[in-house]
Amino acid sequence: MDQVTVQELSNVLVAFLQRFDYDDTARLPPEDLESLQDFVFPYIPHNSRIVRELAGYVHCTFPFLPLEIRQAVTLYDSFQMSVDDMPIEQHDSLENLCIQLSTREQVKHPVWNGFFETLPLVLQHYGPYAQTTLFRGALEFIQATCLERTLFRGYSGSTYPSYIRRMSGQGPVQAALCFPEAEFPQSEFLSFTASLEAELEDFVGTVNDLFSFYKESENAFERINFPLNEASCSGRSVLEILIDLVNTAIGSWARVQSILGVLGEKRLSDRVGEFFKGYVRYHLSCSRYKIGRICAESGNQELLRYYQMSLNVLGGAVSATAMEKPTVTSGESGALRLPN
Repeated sequence: MDQVTVQELSNVLVAFLQRFDYDDTARLPPEDLESLQDFVFPYIPHNSRIVRELAGYVHCTFPFLPLEIRQAVTLYDSFQMSVDDMPIEQHDSLENLCIQLSTREQVKHPVWNGFFETLPLVLQHYGPYAQTTLFRGALEFIQATCLERTLFRGYSGSTYPSYIRRMSGQGPVQAALCFPEAEFPQSEFLSFTASLEAELEDFVGTVNDLFSFYKESENAFERINFPLNEASCSGRSVLEILIDLVNTAIGSWARVQSILGVLGEKRLSDRVGEFFKGYVRYHLSCSRYKIGRICAESGNQELLRYYQMSLNVLGGAVSATAMEKPTVTSGESGALRLPN
């Protein structure tokens, strides 16, 4: 990894999980996961890995949503990530996109064409403000992927890394998805929805930065990430930036809890608590982030405990979501290792 050891990263992750007070006893039905995958595969038949991963994300993070909405959310996310994971794209995502959308022409981009055609499947479940958030978030995500492919980290002293992270993180989108109009009508809950969108600007991006840092050390494209970009612009150490990310994420969670305490609305508290826990659960359990490998290389038993806890939630869904539970054994030195 760049500029930080696996042991240091594992300690940072444990510090976050302890301060977040991650404790997960839920059990998610694997048949729901299969329903999400089966719904999306016909739309994106040539990228089964992305479909499985994003179905796993929605399965872990939004188990409280009705299945029909979760299916639409999985499709929304899968279309976007199918482009995000491409280091080189053959088609310019932004070329004439705004003109085509504004004049109601067919979008020419092969992926975004399908995305915008199916966008009403998710929009129909939300109020006008949340719909706007979902639409805006998609456009910002497209912009962010285009900028990331330039491999530009930002000028010295600039806030460019935060700008990119905000657009690609889609924090407000995750907040909006928590509140379907049928359950939480905009006329009654707009103030809180907007407040949560503001707080998730920080939480969603920073948690992803923490848990994805290890897997993003593998190629030049993925190394265009917030911690390394910020280190390049600010001159600070990567470890210091990772610790700051923990403080930022926990600060966001604390502010949300404070708001919920003032409102005293149990329905909101339950919904928000489920989202926050589910978002952390996903990043712990998904093989995309290689937490099992971090446990093996660092020998960090506390991180291993949290990792196994997240996997237990998934039960029989572990293999189907590309969320792996490696066998961890003790070597002669007592360090943890993965089998070859």
